[in-house]
Amino acid sequence: MNPQYSRKVIFLKVFIHLFLFFPGKYVAIASAEPITSESITAQFNTIHLFSDSLAAVRMGKHYGFIDKQGKMAITPQFDDAHDFSEGVAVVKIGGRYGYIDKEGKMVFMPQFIVARNFSEGRAAIVIGDTREKFFYIDKQGNIVINQQFGATPGFKKNMTRVDIGELGASKFGFVDRKGRLITLPQFDKVQDYSEGVAAVKMGDDRTGKFGFIDEEGKMVTSFQFDAVNRFTDGLAAVKFGEKPNDKWGVINKRGKLVINPVFDAITVFSEGFAVAKVGNHAFFINREGKNLFNLTFDIASVFSEGLAAVKTGQQYGFIDKKGRMVIKPQFVEASPFSEGLALVKVGNLYGYIERDAAMVIKPQFSAAESFSEGLAKVMITEGNTNTCGFINKQGTMVITLKLMEEYPAP
Repeated sequence: MNPQYSRKVIFLKVFIHLFLFFPGKYVAIASAEPITSESITAQFNTIHLFSDSLAAVRMGKHYGFIDKQGKMAITPQFDDAHDFSEGVAVVKIGGRYGYIDKEGKMVFMPQFIVARNFSEGRAAIVIGDTREKFFYIDKQGNIVINQQFGATPGFKKNMTRVDIGELGASKFGFVDRKGRLITLPQFDKVQDYSEGVAAVKMGDDRTGKFGFIDEEGKMVTSFQFDAVNRFTDGLAAVKFGEKPNDKWGVINKRGKLVINPVFDAITVFSEGFAVAKVGNHAFFINREGKNLFNLTFDIASVFSEGLAAVKTGQQYGFIDKKGRMVIKPQFVEASPFSEGLALVKVGNLYGYIERDAAMVIKPQFSAAESFSEGLAKVMITEGNTNTCGFINKQGTMVITLKLMEEYPAP
């Protein structure tokens, strides 16, 4: 089974830390009634996150798929199952992998030693004893790239990174969907393309340097950076020097330095802003590197859906793009807004607020994640019993999973 799926359901907790205190809104706690274990029925041993409106579930020893109402869409019958991607999912029967469609029909019979999800119409597969070297097939099952490469993450924007060589001594390059080598495998480390540019590294972890290449494999910058972020909003943060106190600046896609290296850290740009840090103080900068609000924070999150989480003292709130504290600091933890709701912690429990600070789903969960595809993964702990599942935006538990007592509460 894919390592990202564990028997033990692990919730990713994104904790945002910031500081300052301004007038704003307190939460009006008026929401759905708390969910208790008596009001829900355990159904599954394992539930994956939803993808293409379906989620893989395990019942006993077999996997199937459910829809967002918790109804069984594809009967459990597989030894393993990956998430749906581009309308098909990898499944395992016996010792071989194949692909099914969203009706559960077998698109490609189980025949592959290894199979990866489809991305941009291509999937990496291992046939027979090829020592973990991948070919690529299209959705008709034709081998469209017959060169054998090492592990690949899948195509993004017509590109995927590939490697050639033995483990620990591999060299990396890129191919397009037709199998055309954009760059020969020659780099010691590469990042995925972002906005038409990819970071590549020559040399080892201690002495090597990063540069950037375009979609034709041409160098945009020389190898001169010790650390880099991916490009977003046309900009990328880069670090000059390998020491902890060396500084970060920002370049554009022509490789021109547009913000001087004077910061201890810089995040990716999001919605036109990035978070920069000097010493113990974090603040928001624009594309010119200017401190937007003349405010500093302990730690800051990037903007999401027009708001960013901030902290004052021991409590978290949210600011808007004018630097106004629109949701007054009052939470133990806070996560970025996603699909109109933000995950927050009050006391020891998690709930969800709207942009106007209304607590639409009362704090009642011992662990929780942000909303995605209209659902959020949550956990309720009562004594030694952990009950997990998915809630909708009304706070109703629509899909449930009861963990065994052997799994401790978070």
